[in-house]
Amino acid sequence: MSGTPPTRRALADLPLAWATGETIARLASGAGVTVRTEALAAFNALPTESNLLFTGYVDLRAAELDAALPSPTPTAIAQLPQSALPDGAAALIVLSTSGVALYASPEAVTAGFSVQLLDAGAPLAGAESDRITALIAAFWNVGIKITLAGGEIAAPIIVRVDAPAAGAALIARVALELGAGATASVIEEIGGSAAAPGVARALLATTSEVVLGAQSTLNLSSIQDLPEDRAYLAVRRHTFGTGATLNLAAAQVGARVVRGRIDHVLAGDGSKVRQVEVVFGAGEQLHDLTTYSLHSGQKTVGDLLAKGVFAGTARGYVKGVTTIPRSGRGTNSYLGEFGMLLSKTARSVAIPSLWIDQPDCERAAHGSSVGPIDPSQIFYLRSRGLTEAEARRTIVMGFLEPVVAALPLEAEADRLREVLSAKLDAALAAQPAALAS
Repeated sequence: MSGTPPTRRALADLPLAWATGETIARLASGAGVTVRTEALAAFNALPTESNLLFTGYVDLRAAELDAALPSPTPTAIAQLPQSALPDGAAALIVLSTSGVALYASPEAVTAGFSVQLLDAGAPLAGAESDRITALIAAFWNVGIKITLAGGEIAAPIIVRVDAPAAGAALIARVALELGAGATASVIEEIGGSAAAPGVARALLATTSEVVLGAQSTLNLSSIQDLPEDRAYLAVRRHTFGTGATLNLAAAQVGARVVRGRIDHVLAGDGSKVRQVEVVFGAGEQLHDLTTYSLHSGQKTVGDLLAKGVFAGTARGYVKGVTTIPRSGRGTNSYLGEFGMLLSKTARSVAIPSLWIDQPDCERAAHGSSVGPIDPSQIFYLRSRGLTEAEARRTIVMGFLEPVVAALPLEAEADRLREVLSAKLDAALAAQPAALAS
């Protein structure tokens, strides 16, 4: 493709010449081809965004992925040395274009922790209704299933995803199943080697397919800090059993283009999800994130909070839909989305939505705001001896701290603070004073 990209472009407009049956035949065989071909048909038939509330915000103009071909990966799990395991971790799993590598501590194995490669024909829930999910279902080239049948693993399981270089694609599926009463913590580290920023010419697409058994608890944190020449597509689907609990903390900091979807299916009575999400966009980054929560069980709890900071000419679209059907008696839900603009050229949109068909709810609330830093806050801090730059920095980090502090592991919270602090300093240094909000 040559010339200037169109003003706005959706997934259907990207020249994905490799999204064909021939590529599927290279990635799978037998029954796997049949399942993936069905997903390819859905990909070709579905719109990029089916929710009419959100169609106006689809924009993938900064992605040139025609050459980002997903290639087959090794069909065995490589063993990492014990020295690769970070201090305090129970297991390390690495996913890359080289395949899957693993080291599990004896304690994790004793507790019933196991990792297996996904069958090439394993179906992906949601592929029939969401176009990006269908793309992943058809063309994934790395996939694992993590299982903990019961018991507790106190130390975290680290899942490290290494993004491909320009001209390649890593489409990875991570399925996680906790049995009844199981408890685990998982840390996702999503990154890659640095490259010159610009149009995204490498594709990283991932899934998080979580099934929580009755009374199980999962603490899941994810930090995405990709170089700014990658396109990142993320799909999460979490299914809850009776009394199951998910504490999810996600940070989106890197990549040139990010499009993410989270589905919480709270089918089990008394199930709970607490989700906090932090987004920081600078330069020409674009973040497009949507969360769907379905409270089909009784007395379920959803507490979702997202905060974004945008500088330069970055754009952020943070959206959410909470659905409470007739079966969702006693639901307690909150959905909050808030954006802060650090420049006059940055843009942010927050769209929380409620679809309620059950009058007997304990709570069904939502809130949103988008705006610049309050000048009175800067004035107050300057009157206490801070410079204007120090005041802005203090306000931004304080705005994000409630989300950062919710990370289930303090070491990850400290790491995220360092990442956000470095990104904020770089954004403020690159931004002329005339553009400050």
